[in-house]
Amino acid sequence: MAKISTAKGDLIDAAVELFRVRGYEGVGVADLLEAAKAPRGSLYFHFPGGKEEIGVEAVRRFGDEATGRFRSLTESGVDMNEFIERTFKYVSREAKTHRYEISCPLLAVAADTSKDTPELAAAVRYVLASWEAEVARAAQMRGYATEAAVELASALVSAMEGATLTSKAHGTSAPFIHASNAIKALAAQLAPR
Repeated sequence: MAKISTAKGDLIDAAVELFRVRGYEGVGVADLLEAAKAPRGSLYFHFPGGKEEIGVEAVRRFGDEATGRFRSLTESGVDMNEFIERTFKYVSREAKTHRYEISCPLLAVAADTSKDTPELAAAVRYVLASWEAEVARAAQMRGYATEAAVELASALVSAMEGATLTSKAHGTSAPFIHASNAIKALAAQLAPR
């Protein structure tokens, strides 16, 4: 029985990890093939659009997994403060586990998108919108007005990504603690009266 190829999944996994460390522009096709231990032909078989197509798939996979974590937290029933606290603790643990040497692959890719990579830019926008929609849904389920929920969601996602970048630069979890506290203060200000 022939072994089923995992080259496509391996290439996407490699892209996520390499983008976290080097950004989109810092990773070449040869790097992806080497990290995935995939033959050159598999890249263009699975990704005829080349590196940008792999980038789109990597962004969407990472983004969808994170959206799933937000959804689980939304449906857990915890209050908004606990939702915020758990969100920032999760990303803080991820950064610390990787010795503050990585960033969010979405952030790393977004920094390198341009008019030459429109599908990649669209994937980044899709993921950010899905994260914000899920956080807004969580806030609305906890009684926040729609406008307040949207504002809180945008601020949380922005603070999370900013804390990730700052944490990497300083090599500490402190930015996650500060961002979490700031978002909790905003949540209290926007909370239903």
